[in-house]
Amino acid sequence: MLPKQFFAKAAITLAAAAAFFLIRPDTLLFARAEHQRLLGSSQLIAEYLRTTQVKKLQIGAGKHNMDGWLNTDIDMRTEEASKQAYLDATEKFPLPDRSFRYIYGEHVFEHLPFPQGIFMLKESYRILEPGGRIRLATPNLNKFLALFREDQTPEMKEYIKEKLQWHEWPELPDNECFILNMQLREWGHQFVYTPKMLRAVLENVGFREVKEYPVSQSDDPALRGLEVRASWKAAKANVYETMIFEAVKPQ
Repeated sequence: MLPKQFFAKAAITLAAAAAFFLIRPDTLLFARAEHQRLLGSSQLIAEYLRTTQVKKLQIGAGKHNMDGWLNTDIDMRTEEASKQAYLDATEKFPLPDRSFRYIYGEHVFEHLPFPQGIFMLKESYRILEPGGRIRLATPNLNKFLALFREDQTPEMKEYIKEKLQWHEWPELPDNECFILNMQLREWGHQFVYTPKMLRAVLENVGFREVKEYPVSQSDDPALRGLEVRASWKAAKANVYETMIFEAVKPQ
């Protein structure tokens, strides 16, 4: 038999919860909405798996859903979320083994701490079918470090100017220092890779045929022209700072 203290503590906890929801009914409504979205997410995934032959997963879709893809995100509060499945890239994907041909993420990988980034790659490897391909667009740390050269190229000087305008940042005595720090710390960035590091972690997970591509280009027609930032007004700045790697799960 449970002690009386247990029931007393339970009663206090329930009373506190009831009082909280009376004070903040919006919290309860939000919890209900999230629950409904998670249920809808499961149904969306099941329908996509059932009806789609060539399965393609977009991680971190944000406001940019793509036709024919299973668009996913962790933030379910956007207008686009009604057509997205919930996916937390730091947890096991709610998707079966060897079920997808393609995986794509544009400027999402840098939002994960290093261990969680490796976990995301392992999960991606798990759900890809043999011969399946992953494509990642992410900031290139080397490009930011190169800005500190004394002999900056015209491309670097133009990038600094456009980067400051893009984010409405002020001009400072050391713009290079400011840009680097903002890139490493803002927007929830956790780990910014060099090409050497990104290639290494992909290969360590098991991927092969690791290759770097220019923005919007690929040897695979299904992966061409995917980068949304390529159409932004700051497209040139995006081209400078972004690296894109593809890798294949061996047959």
